[in-house]
Amino acid sequence: MPPEARKSNTIRVGLTAAWLLIAGAVFLPYAAVVERLRQPEVGAPAIMLLAGATVWAFSRSVRRTLSLRLRFALVVGAGTALLFLGELWWSYQTGGSAFGYLPSLGWRLAYWAPLVVVILAATAWIAAHRALRPVEAIRRELEDITARSLGRRVPVSTSASADEIARLARTINTTLDRLERSAELQQRFIADASHELRSPLAGLRASLESSLTHPEGVDWESRVRDALRDIVRLQNLSHDLLLLAQLDGGAPIADTKVNLTDLAHDLAVEHRHLPHARPLDIRCTADDPPAWVRGSDVQLERLLRNLLGNACRYAHTSVEVTVRSEHHGDGATVVFEVRDDGPGIPVADRERVFKRFSRLEDARTRKSGGAGLGLAIAREIAARHGGTLHFADTVSGACVVGRLPSATAAGGGLS
Repeated sequence: MPPEARKSNTIRVGLTAAWLLIAGAVFLPYAAVVERLRQPEVGAPAIMLLAGATVWAFSRSVRRTLSLRLRFALVVGAGTALLFLGELWWSYQTGGSAFGYLPSLGWRLAYWAPLVVVILAATAWIAAHRALRPVEAIRRELEDITARSLGRRVPVSTSASADEIARLARTINTTLDRLERSAELQQRFIADASHELRSPLAGLRASLESSLTHPEGVDWESRVRDALRDIVRLQNLSHDLLLLAQLDGGAPIADTKVNLTDLAHDLAVEHRHLPHARPLDIRCTADDPPAWVRGSDVQLERLLRNLLGNACRYAHTSVEVTVRSEHHGDGATVVFEVRDDGPGIPVADRERVFKRFSRLEDARTRKSGGAGLGLAIAREIAARHGGTLHFADTVSGACVVGRLPSATAAGGGLS
């Protein structure tokens, strides 16, 4: 038996036992202790409460099928009926009136009670119907909103701008605004991802089909090398898309201490030995002692790798990575910078380059240009670790600056 059913049966059994005790107290005058229950000031309220609880318990399955306004009307009517029953009990036991009625009314209250109960219940039903009319309008509008009509909004009452229903409608509209923006971003992301995947696939297919159609004179080693390069690009793009999906999904971040100084130094050494379009002087400078942060070492490595790879792609002769700690009143912050002496980024484009699949026009024409996800992933990782990432002013080239909460600061900064 489900726990909810066992709870309901326990309540019903308890109420039945209480009724049996009340009946024994009224009709079996052998115990002086229960004689107190015969007195009107004790018996009437007890019977009223037990009657209400019994009706509530045994009608639970029925109440679930009733509308809210009908339940409100029934509660008002049942409460009024219980008051009249208590008054009749008191009048019968004492000859007086519990609520100040004339004793001469007596049992004539039984004639007026049904009429008063019906009037009050009908009034409650009408009042609840009028009060819930905006809720019904909101429900109908929400029922008609689909993924193709996210631009629609629920009606907001202008006559009562501060009541609970108006606030509910405004909150729903705000939620619909966020859903619409999220759906637009998702559709744009899917379209951009499809375009980025389709272009290298189409080029790879055309190259292979041409080679198979005219195999004579084909430099197969060069053709395979080009195909391998396209496959690597597709593989990197798929990895970026998977990482973005994981970041958007809000999966919890590993809460471990990461030595950001050593991580930056290792990546700088690694990039020194990677092939570049031109010779590059890649340096890493850091404060002593090392700077520690909390978070995922894999994601933080990806953050620095994306920034360093982007700087190496556009640098002319040198790339410099610096890591330092800044102490302030409420803790400490780890600041890391990646500088290059390349063409730089115009001020108007410094925020646009952090958007997904966003690239500067000159980068689009370069064969070494990426898919436009590296900086977007880096900023998302920094934000998930409670930090920031932006491009700062510099005399020449580009300088990206990131800030993360230090592992010694309170709070940790993880989200």
